[in-house]
Amino acid sequence: MKNKIPIVFFGTSGVCIPFLELLHQFFQISLIVTQPDKLGGRNRKQVIVPPVKTFAVDNHIQFLQPEKLDDTIRESLRSIEPKIGIVISYGQLIPKSIYTIPQFHMVNVHFSMLPSYRGAAPVQRALEKGDTQTGISIFELAKKMDAGDIWAQKEMEILPQDTTEALWDRMSREGAPFLIETLHAIFENRIQKTPQNHELATFSPAVTKEEGKIDWKLTAQQIVNRFRAFTPWPGLSCCACDKSFILTKIDVSEATHDGIPGEVLSWDKQFLRIACGDRTVLEIMELQPPGKKPMSPYCYCMGNQLPKCFS
Repeated sequence: MKNKIPIVFFGTSGVCIPFLELLHQFFQISLIVTQPDKLGGRNRKQVIVPPVKTFAVDNHIQFLQPEKLDDTIRESLRSIEPKIGIVISYGQLIPKSIYTIPQFHMVNVHFSMLPSYRGAAPVQRALEKGDTQTGISIFELAKKMDAGDIWAQKEMEILPQDTTEALWDRMSREGAPFLIETLHAIFENRIQKTPQNHELATFSPAVTKEEGKIDWKLTAQQIVNRFRAFTPWPGLSCCACDKSFILTKIDVSEATHDGIPGEVLSWDKQFLRIACGDRTVLEIMELQPPGKKPMSPYCYCMGNQLPKCFS
């Protein structure tokens, strides 16, 4: 049976949906606050609706999409008198005048084992670094970003083939019941907050589109790590013959080389092999030429000449 204790939710992206589904099942979501609709797509004429707004509409939950968190939001929260606020992938800093309104203030679900990887891109940066472990932290909002006291943490394994998209999906599916358990423990006074060790903090800045451009001086493993981190966005790309190619399936070769980074070493029906830094070799199994669907390098070579070197 649903607990009628009122809560509020701040979030925007699709990663929020598994959390919202369970919160809606166990609690009373009195208000959802999400980012405004925006224009995107071809020529920026398509209206992009936040997935969280769609969830609110489909489930008949009151929602607001403020450009700024102002007095209107504060008054809305005060009228609801929420027990707690939940923040997941909202995309905007929440001021103290708002996060202190709920009885238990607001908690944020962060996709790292804090104090590691504070910031906007903890999943991407963990994959980029080649980490094999990560986790979920549920902490109380504070003035400094991702620096609040921790209510609970859950460790998770990073699988060898995980991309950002795959890891996000698994973390949200496992994180949703963990959040419900933690909220019950908070309300029943079964857990206590723990301050973070700020001296151990590391940071994960937002990913930029420019980071998707391959630097062939990196090792093949570093390039694969970036591929995993930057899938689905911004992807991993390289240039040759005035064309930009998106790499869609790659791996590290056991071979070595004496060439220069970016040089085409060999190709066959299975792989296109490219020289990388520290004498390592990258195997490309699939790439996407401009305006085409992803294909094997062998298929591409049937109607096109391979360059001697990629940049």
